[in-house]
This record gives sequence, structure tokens and C-alpha cells, in this order.
Amino acid sequence: MSPGLQVIGVGLHRTGSMSVKAALERLGFGPCYHGMEALRRSRDGDHWHAAYEAYEAGGEYDWARIFDGYRATMDWPTVYFWEQLAAAYPDAKLLLTDRDPESWWESHAEMFRRGLAFGESLTDEQQQWAERSGFARMQAALGRGAAGTFDGRVFDKEHCLQVFAEHYERVRSTVPAERLLVYRVQEGWEPLCRFLGVDVPDEPFPKVNVGDRLVDNIKTAMRLARTRTGEPAWR
Repeated sequence: MSPGLQVIGVGLHRTGSMSVKAALERLGFGPCYHGMEALRRSRDGDHWHAAYEAYEAGGEYDWARIFDGYRATMDWPTVYFWEQLAAAYPDAKLLLTDRDPESWWESHAEMFRRGLAFGESLTDEQQQWAERSGFARMQAALGRGAAGTFDGRVFDKEHCLQVFAEHYERVRSTVPAERLLVYRVQEGWEPLCRFLGVDVPDEPFPKVNVGDRLVDNIKTAMRLARTRTGEPAWR
């Protein structure tokens, strides 16, 4: 297997990506990059914006600038670049986390509502720090991929469900079956472990970033970005 990423998550947000991140790390495919990890690092914002600019210009990007030391990645901004990453890491397996579309829509809309409310709740001091530190730039990089994917219409249900369906159809129709696992977290360890060729752990499957834990995790990422120390305890 080529060095670098071994698992690339190509499922949209709110399909269990944080739980799968925790599961992959438990199975030895860590560390696993994720949108929350990106916020914690915050300094990655410049790299991601450079990746967007390279993509829009029809060029290539050196993904090792972001993923050096990582064995897996999930969530935004990864999903926006999934085809480029699949080509850059040809030995990596692709993991399409899935969810009932109506359930996904409800969670998607709630995520954006909570995210907007969180931004509005920041104090002037926190907003100034976010601008100085790069945290706000990383937030913008996360939003840039999502906004681009949904044409900025993140609260348009019909449109979002159409984008959801088209994304999943494109992945299924273009990725070779032996390289792809379509997976729902309710299935637990067995299909994931079989796909990755590892043993099934004797413990419950992780359950992370569910419901209102989203804001708690954003606050954790912000706190760790400010201190530049400590390991995250995602909820």
C-alpha cells in the first residue's frame, strides 16, 4: 500500500462520520482526520483554501501538506475533494457512510442552525481571537466545501435531498466495488472490520457527535486550538 491515507470517507456530513472516525482509530487506522480535527488544528485553513484554489484552476494539490501522519480522513472538507483524493491515494479504501435521506435532512438542517447560533454566541474577544489565530479561516474552509456542494442552498430541503442522492449515486457508480463499502453505523463493527481486514473488537461501537453534542465538540475544538495543547475528548 502506498504511504499516506488508507481509508477515505466519502459520505456526507451527519452520516456518523465522527463515530466512524473513533472506530477507525480503534481499529488501527488512526489518526483519522475530520472537520473537528481541522478546527482543532485551525492552522490547516490556509492549506485547504490553497487546495480549493488549485482545484478551481484545474491544478493538483500536494495532499501530504494536510494529511502527513494521518491514515484516514472523514467529513468536510475531505468530501468536497473525494475524487481527487481517491486518485492521489489509489490504494486507499473508500468508505461511503450512508443514512436514511429524510433523517439525514433533519440532522443536516439542525447542524447548520446550531452552527449559525454558535457563531452568533461568540463574544467579541472570541471572534477577534478566531480571526487572529486562523480558526475563522478554517471554519470558512469547512463552509466553502459545504456551500459549494449545495450551491449555498443549505436550507432548501428539495435541493439538498437531490444533492444527497446524486452524490451517493456518483460514488456508487464510479468507484470499483472491491474498493468501496457503503455503510451505516447501525451495522456495527462486522462489515467495517471485514472490509478493512481486521478483527472485530469486543466492545460497543462508538457513538460520537450525536444531536446537541455537535456544539460541545466545536467548543472542545476551539478550546484546544487556543491552548495548542492536550488531546480531544470528543463526545
